[in-house]
Amino acid sequence: MAVLEREAPTPEPEAPAPAGPTPDQALAELKAGNDAFLRGENNLGYVKVDDLEPLQGGQNPIATIVGCADSRTPPTILFNQGFGRLFSIRVAGNTVDRRGLASIVYAVKHLNCPLVVVMGHTGCGAVAAAEAIVDGVMPLDPSLEEMIVPIIPAVLEARRSDATDMAVRAVELNAQRVADKLRVADASLADALEAGTLKVVAAVKQMHSGEVKFLG
Repeated sequence: MAVLEREAPTPEPEAPAPAGPTPDQALAELKAGNDAFLRGENNLGYVKVDDLEPLQGGQNPIATIVGCADSRTPPTILFNQGFGRLFSIRVAGNTVDRRGLASIVYAVKHLNCPLVVVMGHTGCGAVAAAEAIVDGVMPLDPSLEEMIVPIIPAVLEARRSDATDMAVRAVELNAQRVADKLRVADASLADALEAGTLKVVAAVKQMHSGEVKFLG
């Protein structure tokens, strides 16, 4: 008598990886994190080395922060975010060169990062240097040219405005100009923006308070 073979059980499909936040959800998380920081509710005191273990297989940051290298503007602290949350690109004056752009494209295209924030800050030394050059107060130091020259258009635009504080306005315009350029700087960024999977915004950190104000 033939023995009927049992059919192998059908394997259950693997659970899909949890979807990351939408651009608006990521932005809301950053705003909530900065609000918590301002209230003194700092979650970073609970960050520990064990938090690195689940990140060994990769990273899925909720936001890319294009910030100034100023030591007083660390994104992880300002937004109250721990390991694996923020992909940071920092250079004095928060401008973007080709390598910076490539890093942003990598974060968006390969890490599925839904949000890019270009964050300037009041009291920015790079912006102040650009202002001094525009005003003829100091000559352009060739060694600082790549840092300062990209900021000069924002300074000139601020001078043409009716702003009561030209320095703050220059910082705002510099962040906005960089954000505007990023939106059309690469096809993959433009495609993600059109698909609604990416948002690019400008922001300014208030040096005196730590508050991050989002522009527009």
